[in-house]
Amino acid sequence: MKYMTSLMKIELILMKRQAAYYLLSIGLPSVFYLIFSGMMSGNAPASVLQAYLFSMTVFSIMSSAFFSIPSTLQSDKNNNWQKMIQHSPISMVKYYISKLCSTLLTFMLSIIVVFSVGHFVRGVDLPMVDWLVIALILLVGSMVFIAMGVLVSLLPSAQLMSVVGNIVYMALAVLGGLWFPLTMFPKWLQSIGKLTPSYQLMQVVSSYLEHHQFNGKAALIVLIYTVLVSILVLQLKNRIEVK
Repeated sequence: MKYMTSLMKIELILMKRQAAYYLLSIGLPSVFYLIFSGMMSGNAPASVLQAYLFSMTVFSIMSSAFFSIPSTLQSDKNNNWQKMIQHSPISMVKYYISKLCSTLLTFMLSIIVVFSVGHFVRGVDLPMVDWLVIALILLVGSMVFIAMGVLVSLLPSAQLMSVVGNIVYMALAVLGGLWFPLTMFPKWLQSIGKLTPSYQLMQVVSSYLEHHQFNGKAALIVLIYTVLVSILVLQLKNRIEVK
């Protein structure tokens, strides 16, 4: 427990040092929401503003997952921090748990900030229970993006991480319907978009938001993505360590 507390203190210090980055990853989706919701607030129903708010929250979470996680893990590797952990009484499991906790804390900040912008600036109004349930759905669903972020971190260079991270990040945002409804795309592109974890996570949110029902099928797809990507991460990491 003592080691875990120390690791979490270090993670909080690192988060403070990266405050500018977190400001961008959380602030930009909020700005996008204000711009796009402002363009349609005059004639758009409240349900559209709500849906777009949660889309931008997922977008904010993805931003942290695809850029913060690879950057942090790469920095720890370059600074030999991971090697120091390996040769210390602290297990690597605790190291990764501390990373997971700090990442989830970042996601919680994203959720709180974007939700607050929607509520206080655009007047999105929901019962407190609904806010909490949707926040929980997003936090649990974000595990798939954490796994993808760790997968990107296994690429051999920072430049490649940046390129691949940007491509996957933008593809999941656009094809997942976070920016625009999938109905705006050709049928064949809609079919591809519906396979993305970002789209399926939003289906879980939409089902609860509109009908207060749990979309088990969409949740299962997100879970399958999470498991498959996690297995791929473990396999690749083992191969890299063997080399």
